[in-house]
Amino acid sequence: MKVSRLGCALVWVAISCLSLTSCSDDDQDEPEEPVYHQSYVQGQVNGEEVFMNDLNANIMIDKSMYDFTTNSQGNMTTEFDWQVKLLDSQDSIVTLYLHIDNLRKNNELIYSLNDNKDGIVSSSTCYVEVKHLKDGKTDMYHLTGKSPVQVEWKSFKVSTDTKVKRQDNVVLTYRTVEWPGIEGSLDGMLFRDNYEGSPLTLKLQFKLY
Repeated sequence: MKVSRLGCALVWVAISCLSLTSCSDDDQDEPEEPVYHQSYVQGQVNGEEVFMNDLNANIMIDKSMYDFTTNSQGNMTTEFDWQVKLLDSQDSIVTLYLHIDNLRKNNELIYSLNDNKDGIVSSSTCYVEVKHLKDGKTDMYHLTGKSPVQVEWKSFKVSTDTKVKRQDNVVLTYRTVEWPGIEGSLDGMLFRDNYEGSPLTLKLQFKLY
């Protein structure tokens, strides 16, 4: 009787070990979630280092949200909007807002929309919001006619892996999904709306798709 119970116990131990091994093997064999999107930013805000490189399967993350506008036919990307937290600390949150009005260009000097001196008007916009968490105040930094922000970029298309399909002795190669991307740089100086204190300098490299 004792031998029988011991044998049963050994059998259960063996089964448990096998199940654990199979579970760990299954975990290792699980495919990783595909990476379709990237939010990359590197540079400086007032000399303070900024870095972000988020790779994920979703277009939206907490720190960086962007959107491309296409024409009425839906085959050409025309505009770009981006909101990104450049700095997020216990004291303050620095958020950049960038709007590029015409992606068919490759570069642009962006001026303030409110600055009409010398006929300077820019359809694209760029400004920064600084939230001070200790006192709850918010400072806005905009551009002036004397100090535009220079933005250079190139837009591109990203797609999932191509697929090959044979039909009636014809080989068809096609892409399942395609979406826009942008890569570029931003360099300039913005001023607080009341012109108090030091200006805010930006020097950034970015890639979003």
